[in-house]
Amino acid sequence: MKKFIYLMAMVCTLGFFTACSSDDDNDEKEFVRNEKIEGTWKVQEAGFDANGNSTGSVVLKWEGSNDATITIPGFIDAPYPVKDAIKMAPMLLNTQLRSVLQDVTFNEKGQISATYKEESDDKDWKVANDYASYQVVNENMITLFLNTTKITEDIDDAQEKAMITNMLDQFKTGIPVHVSYPATNKVYFYVDKDFVAPIIAMLYAQVNKIPPTGMDKEDLARFLKSVVNQLPAIMEKTTKFEAGIELIK
Repeated sequence: MKKFIYLMAMVCTLGFFTACSSDDDNDEKEFVRNEKIEGTWKVQEAGFDANGNSTGSVVLKWEGSNDATITIPGFIDAPYPVKDAIKMAPMLLNTQLRSVLQDVTFNEKGQISATYKEESDDKDWKVANDYASYQVVNENMITLFLNTTKITEDIDDAQEKAMITNMLDQFKTGIPVHVSYPATNKVYFYVDKDFVAPIIAMLYAQVNKIPPTGMDKEDLARFLKSVVNQLPAIMEKTTKFEAGIELIK
């Protein structure tokens, strides 16, 4: 699961796919529950609605200046409007997500487990635990705490491990995750611009130090660098941003 978690961490996407009960505060006081999010939630199948829009669990929302553009090596080689590119991303991400993540279970004590595959072509699903914990703030907000030690335990390269550890340690005080309920059988977890903007600044400062070691291909490292280096300018032209995952019972 190392490569999957590494990539997710680098692009700031939703470490709450896997979680645990490692936070000490949960043991010292009664856990505040939100029964609306408890239970097993499944990743939605990728597809298209009647209007041709992409459907699935990955949700990206963006609003901003019409002159904001992006290039993506191998996909969009000429400057392309961000407002249009952001609509394309879920089409790619939903198919990939469904092939490696089946469901996520939130229990009443702040523990989360996830059913996943290390590689999309694996035959067997596995259960992941001990990667993070959550606390309920209110009905529409949880705080996610990442277990850095667990996330980085199988990274053999010392330089890579130190860099990822340093990045994840920035979230020791927790990640604010918004929660909404699109339907009685759906829950939507997302982070917003206020959370993402400073992370992008941090990634921008670190991205050129990313070693290709441990990644599937060296060109993946170059891909990440190219995209991340454009993000600060895009965020300056962004008025609203949400990145999240919508799950279904």
